[in-house]
Amino acid sequence: MSLRPLELEQVVAEVGAKLTGAVAQKAWCPLPRLCYLELRVPGRSLLLCLCAEGDLSRVSVAESRFPTPGEPAPFQRWLRHELTGAKLQGARYREAERVVELDFEREDVRRRLVMELGAPGGLLILSEHGRVLMLSGEGLGPKRNLYPGAAWTPPEAQPAQALEKARQSPSRLVPEEGDSLPYSHAAEKLLGAKDQSSRAESIRRRLAQPYRARLKRSSRTLEKVRAEAGRGPEAEKHRRLGELLAQNLFRLKRGATQVTLTEYTEEGPQDVAVTLDPKRTPKEEADWHFHQYRRLLRGVEQARHREAELAREVAHAQAALEQVERMDEAMLLAQVEVLHVSAGSDATPEGRPFKEYVGHAGARIWVGRGSEDNDTLTFKVARPWHLWFHARGVPGSHVVLPLEKGQEPGQEVLLDAAHLALHHSGAKGEPRGEVSYVQVKFVRKVKGAAHGQVTYTREKTFVVRMEPERLERLLKSRHTEVPAP
Repeated sequence: MSLRPLELEQVVAEVGAKLTGAVAQKAWCPLPRLCYLELRVPGRSLLLCLCAEGDLSRVSVAESRFPTPGEPAPFQRWLRHELTGAKLQGARYREAERVVELDFEREDVRRRLVMELGAPGGLLILSEHGRVLMLSGEGLGPKRNLYPGAAWTPPEAQPAQALEKARQSPSRLVPEEGDSLPYSHAAEKLLGAKDQSSRAESIRRRLAQPYRARLKRSSRTLEKVRAEAGRGPEAEKHRRLGELLAQNLFRLKRGATQVTLTEYTEEGPQDVAVTLDPKRTPKEEADWHFHQYRRLLRGVEQARHREAELAREVAHAQAALEQVERMDEAMLLAQVEVLHVSAGSDATPEGRPFKEYVGHAGARIWVGRGSEDNDTLTFKVARPWHLWFHARGVPGSHVVLPLEKGQEPGQEVLLDAAHLALHHSGAKGEPRGEVSYVQVKFVRKVKGAAHGQVTYTREKTFVVRMEPERLERLLKSRHTEVPAP
């Protein structure tokens, strides 16, 4: 349901005609494929929205924006550094390539903000020479072979037949009479509410997922524990048989497989058939039943304590799920940082356990923040096929290179990850060092050891000569400092 070609053409033409000369005052990038620019025109400020997210893709003027997570994304820092104070010089829509371009200028320095709408889609900031300064959008860099410093070229044009078919779809934008930006506001009315509700439901699912998993896991375990806690009658049966055998040892013959004994109960005497193990003596047979009685009794006692703990866990998970279901859209969107955590990971919404850097060809590189976060990153966030790096022989952060399954990393990316592993270790500042790397599935937690201590097998190790320029580029891909053009 993204904006159709005719609708994009209407909106972008309107932005170019009516907002040229507007000054960019602020910029936000709350999500990888969503950014906002606050543009100042005489007498008022407008919030220009650029979204490259699949069915929500649009250019529009919004009344409000998504909240920004606590730690700004690198792309947001670049947006603010490169565009704040710059004037919009023009806007274009390349229909064949599905690209929107906004040109800015500040003190004779030109920058271009590009939004690619095709799959996977994303946002880029280009220098006046057309080189990528920074990009945002998971999968955009690897698929298009784009990375900071690379020359940008438009995506492959769509076939003429597909373009003609797309242009036949009529515009759904309903401009209001007297509105200064009728098509831009109409585009937001068409998709803005859907965007908010769609992302809110995504956040709800992300928030609920760990509680649903915990509820399923605890409920399944609770059934087993309740079965164990219900073995009291079985233990009592062993006690009765043990006492009956002990009272009738003289009646038992070694090698027998069964004996019938008389048990005196409140209801009167009863014959009881007792199965025997021919390998045991009569005394051993009685002692075996007493042993089973004590063993089962201990198990029942432990199971009852565990049952109470699991019942509390189930109740807590159910209460948390109910609370998540009761959250309204505004409360959900206030936790937009949840969408930055990889789907399927157990990382908490309060903050990711890693710092993210941008390496060669736009590759993401994760560095653990501390010892506990190292464990979380390696054993909960990272997938088994991701690559794990660590400076050899010295304490340091766990470094993870998230790859697609079956993807082979390039040499430059390996060097980037190794530089970060050395920089975030006890070898920081040394001119060279050894770095080991291995797939995450071969890393094991040391039982009983402190957080972050692991063992690993099948590793590869290489010596890294530190390159100051490479390290500076990596660090600035995350930090607020942005290199001069």
